[in-house]
Amino acid sequence: MRRQIAFIHTSPAAIAPLAQFYAEAAPELEITNLLDDGILRFFRLRDEQAAEERLIELLKIARRAYGAEAALVTCSSVSGEMRERLRRAFDFPVLKIDDPMARRAVMAGSRIGVAVTFPPTAETTSKLLREAAAESDRAVELITEVSPEAYQALLSGDHKKHDELLLALINRLDEQNVDVIVLAQVSMARVFPQLGEQLKAPVLTSLHTSLDAVRQALQETR
Repeated sequence: MRRQIAFIHTSPAAIAPLAQFYAEAAPELEITNLLDDGILRFFRLRDEQAAEERLIELLKIARRAYGAEAALVTCSSVSGEMRERLRRAFDFPVLKIDDPMARRAVMAGSRIGVAVTFPPTAETTSKLLREAAAESDRAVELITEVSPEAYQALLSGDHKKHDELLLALINRLDEQNVDVIVLAQVSMARVFPQLGEQLKAPVLTSLHTSLDAVRQALQETR
């Protein structure tokens, strides 16, 4: 029997890359996607309490209505503190998609490039990487590039413009002699197949690094 997992989304752009990747890489999982893109409005307004309340509602639905055995929150604007509160509020695993990527990034080198298109994510991702570095007793330097125009293009359906702007941003980071480049939002993973071999630094996306964490959480719930 396939294991039940819920993906909790705040952006419709995150659904397609995750659905495609997990369908191919993890056929043993049955995915339910729950979306409330209004939550991003609360993050823009820095109203974390309202954002957290809506996430809790989605997690309740995932558990009670769809029998989710674990949930993966795909919103990169969720802080570590909020993640911990969400975990404590439920009797099943609640994971944040960026955590495994952050742990891998800090092990890849001390100079980390961070690519961002949704501006509120920049602060959250930076804090996450610093926390991961502290846990591993490593010192890191973060170099962040932000392109809100790319995110707006994605929301308006102009995927070509989004990809062009994001690829240019990634190249700018690569030119700054970083050891690794982190794509701060799962929606950015769509450009992964377009990355050229000329990049000097490896590029990490939470799309690929999340699966092991999901499988481990489900194994622990048996």
